[in-house]
Amino acid sequence: MNSVEQRLRELLDRHIIVADSAIGTNLIGTRRDILPDTLSLSDADRVVALYETSIKAGATILTSNTFLSDPLSLASCGTTATCDEIVKGAMDAMKQARERCDKELFLAGSIGPSTRNISLAIDLTEDELRASYRTLIEALHREGADIFLIESITDVRNAEIAAEECHKVAPERPIIFSATLSKIGGLLVSGRPIEKFVEDVTKFEPLAIGFNCSHGVKNIVDNIELLARFTTLPIYAAPSAGMPDSRGKYPESVKKHTESLRTAAERGLLSIVGGCCGTTVEYTRSIAQMARHYKPRK
Repeated sequence: MNSVEQRLRELLDRHIIVADSAIGTNLIGTRRDILPDTLSLSDADRVVALYETSIKAGATILTSNTFLSDPLSLASCGTTATCDEIVKGAMDAMKQARERCDKELFLAGSIGPSTRNISLAIDLTEDELRASYRTLIEALHREGADIFLIESITDVRNAEIAAEECHKVAPERPIIFSATLSKIGGLLVSGRPIEKFVEDVTKFEPLAIGFNCSHGVKNIVDNIELLARFTTLPIYAAPSAGMPDSRGKYPESVKKHTESLRTAAERGLLSIVGGCCGTTVEYTRSIAQMARHYKPRK
């Protein structure tokens, strides 16, 4: 166990760790003509400022602006920037924010689900997907990611391939697995049962396992109660602020978001808690204030 993982485990024994809120929706709002990942290059000051406000609000884990930065996803999005360029810009932004704030912080390298789903694609091989993930993971490791965050998992096989590459590139780096849920209780959005998801990823000995985004905070709180039956691992939760309406407005208020998460904290179900689509620094501040009153999952 390396020093970063050891320190994280020490903190998880004593505190609920707060992660930052959404990156993409904070940077681009409802626009669909901009890839958020590229803003670390074209508007770096704004990305740094977002991280600074998250730190001041109470975040201890920052998430890199690299959700769609594997080469296959970048090709699908039509950007000319390379994976290496985007990752360097994203990691530099987090490092600059960290340097300006006198606080212990951990930098999570975001590894998204990729725009290519290996279980459904008929024109994609596992080797091609593996090479795409490897490029992203090598760049995140080279630029100093403390954690690999494999997030918004839809196809578990994609996540397994990403984790295999994480172990090859940097076996000492801790991994967090975070899946996206269906509206139907007990299932990932792909239809895979939570119990099977736990079996799929536990073999990688992750730092934590949980859910992000999905259909809002209640969807995640309800399902982490089920998750807790199948694993003794620390639990990660980063809900969205609900599903946006036709104008891109997210329905869940800061108060509703925090109070729903409080019910999980009261039952000792939370280890790492943050926010996904539609959440802002106000959500981070409120969650941080709430989380300090509760013990983490044992």
